[in-house]
Amino acid sequence: MWRVVTSTIAALALFASTAAAQAPCTTDANRVVSEVYRHLLERGVDPGAQNWVQRLANGQMTVKELVRQVAKSQEHMQRFGQTESGEGQPYERAVARMYRHVLGRQADNNGQRSWTNTAQQRGLAAVVDGLVDSAEYNNNFGDWGVPGSGGVTFCANNSNNSNTSSSAQPLDNQRFRAMDVNRDGVIARREWQGSNQSFRVHDWNNDGVLSGDEVVTGRFRQGRNADFEDFDRAEEFEFLDANNNGRIEEREWHASVRAFDQLDRNNDGVLSRAEFVRAGATAGTAATAGQTVAVAADRQWSDTGINVRAGETVTINADGRIRIARDSRDFITAAGADGRVADATMPNAPIGGLVARFGDSAPVFVGQSRTFRAPRAGRLYLGVNDSYFDDNTGQYNARVDVN
Repeated sequence: MWRVVTSTIAALALFASTAAAQAPCTTDANRVVSEVYRHLLERGVDPGAQNWVQRLANGQMTVKELVRQVAKSQEHMQRFGQTESGEGQPYERAVARMYRHVLGRQADNNGQRSWTNTAQQRGLAAVVDGLVDSAEYNNNFGDWGVPGSGGVTFCANNSNNSNTSSSAQPLDNQRFRAMDVNRDGVIARREWQGSNQSFRVHDWNNDGVLSGDEVVTGRFRQGRNADFEDFDRAEEFEFLDANNNGRIEEREWHASVRAFDQLDRNNDGVLSRAEFVRAGATAGTAATAGQTVAVAADRQWSDTGINVRAGETVTINADGRIRIARDSRDFITAAGADGRVADATMPNAPIGGLVARFGDSAPVFVGQSRTFRAPRAGRLYLGVNDSYFDDNTGQYNARVDVN
């Protein structure tokens, strides 16, 4: 039986704004700029980023303005703001990327259509301004939050206010506090008393330690719903039940209000172990016709937003054409081209072909069509088999079905 593969894009706006207002913040401007580069430019920082670091640290600009400037930069527009062949309307894919980079979510149909028209009439810079100045952005990130960072917020003017977290502060969750052996205020992997997968679930910003909102009771991961990353639910129940009363209360919950309500089948305001574990056992039983994902050629991996459990049957069918050199006249399909590249994602597979991975698993060659079982649980990523991506153009459109 086919199941719906969906991703809840955002939590309730009021809850999100309240959580953002209470979230710990960082005084590390380098970390903030690095997160902005990682999410918007999809690369690491370079020496030129120090200008942004200094302006942010000196109080000359807000994170919101930093996001605006980076999104409107020449690099961002050249890499992500171009029209592409095969679009229904010019700029529709560029607008979709602006949604992911600025709002941290996939574009909804109405919004994408409206902003695509704006892009055609006034240019993509107007789209960036509209998204950054939107009520949604302000509710979720305000002046100091970093989109797509898992909750990183900059402390305005380095003020040590009530939102500031310090590595010397004790953890408020008694289970996390017990694991913090060296009392440095963060949980390293060696201190974590759970599986690798559950550690990755809690490590929202993928920095290798649990800190900030990741270890604060009642905080939740933006965009996470009832079908969140696969892990041992019995183990997770123990960690979420901070006060050991055999149930998960709303203040102990780490996902969205909508996800909590979805799991709370008897509407009593708490999650029993049965409700929580049952959700893990039944989450793949609803019908679906699949989901189509755009796989851009100018990056190694594209996040599908789909979480797959080990052993599930995954069917991927892809169309579209790409060029793997900007001055090339030859198009390549998802099947790939003759020839091999030693330092490609899969050196022994056709160059330019569609590849996949699950979480941090080894890559799997997909080509134009393939059905196979997921080798492990994790987020599904799709990419182009190449070694250098900056001069690639075009995209594949991959339809993903999970059984």
